[in-house]
Amino acid sequence: MSGKASASNHPCFSVSDALSHVYIQYPPLKCALAGTGSFLYDDGNKLLLGLTSDRVFSWKTAPYIPHVAPSSDPLFDGPVLSIRYSLDLKLLAIQRSNYEVQIWNKQTGDTISQKCRFESESILGFFWTDCPICDIVFVKTSGLNFKIILFG
Repeated sequence: MSGKASASNHPCFSVSDALSHVYIQYPPLKCALAGTGSFLYDDGNKLLLGLTSDRVFSWKTAPYIPHVAPSSDPLFDGPVLSIRYSLDLKLLAIQRSNYEVQIWNKQTGDTISQKCRFESESILGFFWTDCPICDIVFVKTSGLNFKIILFG
């Protein structure tokens, strides 16, 4: 795993920090998990996420260690536009639509939802932060929304 995009043929991943995309280089990534439909990248934790109909599998990409079994968590019913773990890996945020992000507490099983207040706005994306004034930032068409996540 390297911090810059590269065209060289190293047997690793390459990341562009500015774009938060993963470029899989030679040799190609092979996934032996049946039913894996799509892959996403959690740049906050440097995780490659593989989604099936009922689970999310995660592989640490930095440091990259080949042949390590992935971690997995249940993935509840519903569409997945984006998915990211909190920086401490205790919460899982799943963007279900342009108007809703569901946050699941892995320790308690509780869930909360963050929804747009107005029909005219939508959620463009979100990211977790270690900022002392908020836990997660939602990027909306109306601007940034800083939130502290409290369960119970």
